[in-house]
Amino acid sequence: MNALTRLPRWRAITRLALVILVAHCLPVRADEPDLDLSGGGPAPSDKPLQSDDLFKMSLEDLMNIEITSVSKQKQKVSQAPAAVSVITQDDIRRSGLNSIAELLRLSPGLDVARVTGSVTAVSSRGFNDVYANKLLVLMDGRTVYTPLFSGVYWDSVDYVLADLERIEVIRGPGATLWGANAVNGVINITTKSARDTQGWLVSGRAGTEEYDASARYGGKIDDRTFYRVYAKWRDVDNFDTATGDDAHDGWDSLRGGFRVDRYATDKDTLTVQGDAYTSRLGETLSLPTFVPPTFRNTRFGDAPESGGNVLARWTHVVSDTSDFSVQAFYDRFEFKDPQFAYKQDTLDIDFQHRFQPAQRQEVIWGAGFRFLADDLGDSDVMKFTPHNRDDYIVNAYLQDDLTLIPDRLHVFLGTKVEDNSYVGVEVEPSVRVLWTPDQKNSFWAAVSRAVRTPSRFEEDGQITLSRGPEPTSGLPFTADTRGNRSLESERLWAYELGYRVRPNQSLTIDAALFANVYDDLRSLDPGDPSLPFTPPFPHLSIPVDVGNKLNGESYGVELAANWSITPDWRVAASYTFLTLSLHQTSSSTDVTNQRLIEGASPRNQFQVHSYYNITKDLELNSSLYYVEHLRSGDVPSYLRLDAGVTWRPRKDVEITVGVQNALDDRHPEFANVLNTVSSEVPRSVFAQLLWRF
Repeated sequence: MNALTRLPRWRAITRLALVILVAHCLPVRADEPDLDLSGGGPAPSDKPLQSDDLFKMSLEDLMNIEITSVSKQKQKVSQAPAAVSVITQDDIRRSGLNSIAELLRLSPGLDVARVTGSVTAVSSRGFNDVYANKLLVLMDGRTVYTPLFSGVYWDSVDYVLADLERIEVIRGPGATLWGANAVNGVINITTKSARDTQGWLVSGRAGTEEYDASARYGGKIDDRTFYRVYAKWRDVDNFDTATGDDAHDGWDSLRGGFRVDRYATDKDTLTVQGDAYTSRLGETLSLPTFVPPTFRNTRFGDAPESGGNVLARWTHVVSDTSDFSVQAFYDRFEFKDPQFAYKQDTLDIDFQHRFQPAQRQEVIWGAGFRFLADDLGDSDVMKFTPHNRDDYIVNAYLQDDLTLIPDRLHVFLGTKVEDNSYVGVEVEPSVRVLWTPDQKNSFWAAVSRAVRTPSRFEEDGQITLSRGPEPTSGLPFTADTRGNRSLESERLWAYELGYRVRPNQSLTIDAALFANVYDDLRSLDPGDPSLPFTPPFPHLSIPVDVGNKLNGESYGVELAANWSITPDWRVAASYTFLTLSLHQTSSSTDVTNQRLIEGASPRNQFQVHSYYNITKDLELNSSLYYVEHLRSGDVPSYLRLDAGVTWRPRKDVEITVGVQNALDDRHPEFANVLNTVSSEVPRSVFAQLLWRF
């Protein structure tokens, strides 16, 4: 741990108070001129949050936020033919949540569970896991999905939260445009342009469980070229296990990065950005062993993690009805713990073109190539053959937006074709229909196909699941997964219906129904045992083959509402119901694995958020979350209350104090995952300062 974490809490909080006092006494810098949007004017300052800005967006404005994730073109939320929600910068600021993974709790329909202090499980419409393998995550157009376990290392996804523009969340398949693994959802995290983040921003947070500090500076090279640089440090304390013992799962990280936006002409924009980070993740592992009585060896370890990326994007506007973009990025990721070591290099190139061949038709097409190279190290409980592997993905996609009745009826037809080194060619089509009979109501429906390609672990990995005496013979045994190079992609056919209504100026309601049919889901199939004479002594070896012997269906409803009770008080609420049922296509399939998948996500969830302005400079924000029990691991239901008060002593200074998980000392949110011992999320109290100048 850093030295700061060893200081008594009162000393750290006192230091934060001194920083606040100094900030309050410093002079205010005058605001800079507004930006000339033609690209030739001076850069704006990163304007502080004014009291007059609060709730400046009406509910109608919220429904008219322009998003790009659904159709890879700008469209209003109210006109998106998909179950989509937007976490705005105001939502982020008011929530009191302090990481991107935690912020996803704000989205209706997402399942977010803290597994340990450093590990979070995030999923959409079921199948939650530490590496949920049916959710595609992007940051500024760069995928952060890893092919090792088909999931996301959420601790590596971070930024200065005040510089996030928004987080777009699609619940349901997005494979037609985004490709394989966008099965149950797409999360697109967008940061602000450098032009919109001029000047200094400094923030700090101190609490009973976590410290962090951020600094960002934005400037301009000339009247058309803007830049920013940032650095962020975070330190999270250890949580406790269910027995009250120290889970040794605290972590710390340091990251930094830059972004440059050049508006070369009125029609050409060039963006170059990059990040680099290093982390240390604490963990408690329960590793299989032949040693009685538990046949598990508890190990406390630190897992170093590091990485970096650089992205470049050129956008050219041909006309009001046509534009194209070219994007390329390189990403490097390294991780090592007692179970395995992992290095991954990714190079991705993407082209997209939008045009209107006819008055009532808009076409988007594109193509891309991705190259991946990895290097894996073995341990006693995890092995990969081969240790090094190169893979590729080549894709092309087409979407046609047909306006059958202007401002009333749209049909979206599209498909993506991919060729990858895991399973070959995959086709992922969709049909979406949007009907807006009037300005208050909109209906949408969709039928989509999506696939999830096998992961590196599933094809080439061997993981020891358990060791001990075999019940019948008493001989020592080991059960190890066995990779399968003949795996097929998991397949989904999704059927969705949606309805949005704004019955009056103060209320909006959004509803989505879905039915998903899955085929060729991953299964674990015990094979015939053998008796190898291998170290440490002769023992039974029970292979567990990775296969495609599960099918299933899921059904659900997602409801969300926003209500402006008064000009100073807005309430947002949502409810989600989900049921998932899997079926074996072979009697040899491990029923335990089937039950773990079915019970890993809650059937019922709801949340309520209240945003209230007490005065023009003082606000009270609170959130209540309910998550039903998880049958996997018998994790109980929990009710979580977060609350915070924000005060602006000056227009450029914001001070927040708050509490999270106020209703109990601690509670579990997920069960043990493979060899990782889960911990419990504690109550925490924090104070936070944000200063712009």
